[in-house]
Amino acid sequence: MGYIKKAYREILNWLDNHSEVPKGWNEFVEKQEKYHNLIIKSSKNQCYCTNCNHNFISTKQINKQVKCPNCHNKYLIKRSNLRYYEFKDYLSILDMVNNTFVIRYFELKTIIDAKHEPHSSVVEFAREIPTNTYYRDVFVNDRVSICQCHIYIHHSDNNYFNPKKWRKYTRGYSPITYSIVFPNNIKNLLKNTKFQYSCIWDIAKHSTYIDLQELLKDKNEHEINKIEILTKMKLYNLALEADKFNSKGSFEKIFGVSKEYYPFMKKYNISYTQLKLLRLLHEKNIKKIRYLQNFVLYGDSTHDLEQISKYISLNRFIKYAKKHHRNIKMYLYKDYLRFAKQLGLDLKNNKYAFPKNLKEAHDKLEDECYIKENPKIKKAIIKRGKELSKNIYQDDKFTIIPARSINALQDESKQQNHCVRSYAEDYANGNCDIYFMRNIDNPEKSLVTVEVQDNNIVQSRIKNNNEPTKTQLIFLSRWEQKVLKGAA
Repeated sequence: MGYIKKAYREILNWLDNHSEVPKGWNEFVEKQEKYHNLIIKSSKNQCYCTNCNHNFISTKQINKQVKCPNCHNKYLIKRSNLRYYEFKDYLSILDMVNNTFVIRYFELKTIIDAKHEPHSSVVEFAREIPTNTYYRDVFVNDRVSICQCHIYIHHSDNNYFNPKKWRKYTRGYSPITYSIVFPNNIKNLLKNTKFQYSCIWDIAKHSTYIDLQELLKDKNEHEINKIEILTKMKLYNLALEADKFNSKGSFEKIFGVSKEYYPFMKKYNISYTQLKLLRLLHEKNIKKIRYLQNFVLYGDSTHDLEQISKYISLNRFIKYAKKHHRNIKMYLYKDYLRFAKQLGLDLKNNKYAFPKNLKEAHDKLEDECYIKENPKIKKAIIKRGKELSKNIYQDDKFTIIPARSINALQDESKQQNHCVRSYAEDYANGNCDIYFMRNIDNPEKSLVTVEVQDNNIVQSRIKNNNEPTKTQLIFLSRWEQKVLKGAA
């Protein structure tokens, strides 16, 4: 249990003894409850909506979504023999005590029972005081129990759980980041603060899941102004990522697409990830953009798709992906295309652009590229290794060093069973930087292979192209911030 500052204890106690939920909260909760329903399907395509109790016929399959013709809501289809189903959502309210913002978090849980009747309950389980530090000041009550990194929130009214007994949350991961924010009271709370013209209340109305603490961090007037401008343009999801945009220049300079795309961006309230995909696709087609989102696995990184788009159009990639039911290993495919380009294969020809067996074709081209190595590359890599030695870093467990020779790249590929040796030419020409992360007590054994571009880690892989461990990623993040970016 972490120590709670006296000022924070006073805030928590005041909320327990004086604060009430704002007007309109119950209606807000009821609105969210409507999303916690199912379509129950029985024999002869008979369907039943648990929201409005309407019966209708549909040929849609189980685990697909269908719109109820009566209440017009779209719900997941489940079989009539369903005995239990559970929905959970995090809701939040912004409050203010002693001129200090407090975010109150609630869990809305709905259980569909064996009779296919929904039962909902909502309980407060956490509070957060927005800070400007890396660590978040989150406090949880007795309803929260944690086991093996899983957070469970008790909805029982059993006296064992004291909802007014708060403790500081001290785990290394946050119990909650995104929530559905109650918008009605935000404008009034932000009066006479530097956020009074920010329009954050409009973002809450039009964006489903928000990290409210991130929006309320200490921002200068310029940063708040960007949030206001994007919100008034009705680009609410982009306003959540306002720090990624310049506030000056033409529309195209700010967003990376021409102004003719603005009505499309506004209509679909596109996210920052969707904007990055729009820049690559250059097509006003939200279905294609949403399909491509399936291949954006980490945050808003579209790195793999950016690499693929250098060789083939994303429309052709969609065609290939659909043919393989989206079962494509992106790291293999982007490397395959790069090998094909290096070997002079005509990627306009589907025979070369769309291999039937991706792994087999990838390995074959990799071997051909390996044979084709140029002796000049070897000298250039030695030179690059010396230049990048300034970025060597270590702590009491790990060290990270640049690739110093073609033999080192080949050995790394062999140990890790991946194709880093094929990056030799790009590395030699300065298009990317390759580093090896090792254990200090075993520096000859490969641990993690890292690719860097513009002082940013774009990919890191352990053996067989798997993801590094959490401990390894923390070391890499520290190295990236302290050494590559030169942060204090």
